[in-house]
Amino acid sequence: MEALRMNQFYTTHEAARVLGVSLPTVVNWIKARRLKAHRTPGGHRRIAREDLAGFMLRQGIPLPPELSGAVADRRKALVIGELGPVREGLARQLAAAGWDVEQASPGFAAGAAAARYQPDAVVVSAGEDGAADVVADVRADRELAEARLVAICHAGLAEQLATAGCDAVLARPLASGALAERLAALFGPAPASPAAARRARRQ
Repeated sequence: MEALRMNQFYTTHEAARVLGVSLPTVVNWIKARRLKAHRTPGGHRRIAREDLAGFMLRQGIPLPPELSGAVADRRKALVIGELGPVREGLARQLAAAGWDVEQASPGFAAGAAAARYQPDAVVVSAGEDGAADVVADVRADRELAEARLVAICHAGLAEQLATAGCDAVLARPLASGALAERLAALFGPAPASPAAARRARRQ
C-alpha cells in the first residue's frame, strides 16, 4: 500500500479493488470518460490517486483510508434513507456540489455510520411512514448533536418534521440544486473540488 502512495497511480485492477467493482466495470467507466486514466508507454492504463478519489466522491462512494488526503478536505454529509435511486440521487447531488458523502439506511446502520463518519450535515430522505421517528432518532443520537439536519419529504410532512427538530425541510419534488443551496445557506459554500478550483483559477 505504501508503494501506491509513493507512485500516486493505480492500475485498473487496483482501482477495481478500491471501488469494490469488477475490472470490466472500471474499464467501461474509463472508456465512457467517467473515470480519468492515463496510458503508460507500454499501453497500460493508470489512474492517478486524486482522480480515483475525485471519482469516488462524485459518485458518493466513501473514501478508504489509503485515499485519505488525496483531495482537499470537504464537509461531510450523511444521507439517510432507504436504499434506492432517491437516496443515491441525493448523494450524487451533494458530491457534485463539493461534499464528501456517505449513505446509510435508517436505524442501526445510520447510527453506526454516524459514529464512524462524524458528518457535518445529515440529510434524511423521509417517506410517509415513520418520518418523524427517523428525525427524532437523529436528534437523539449524541454522535450527531452538532450536525445540521435537513429533511426531504412530501409537502404534507414539512411542518411535522420542522417541529421534530430539522434545521431545514425541503419538499418533494426537489428543484435542481435546492439541497446544495440550503446547505450552503446553513454552512456557507462547501469547499470546491480540486477540478473546480483549477477551472476557477483559469477563468
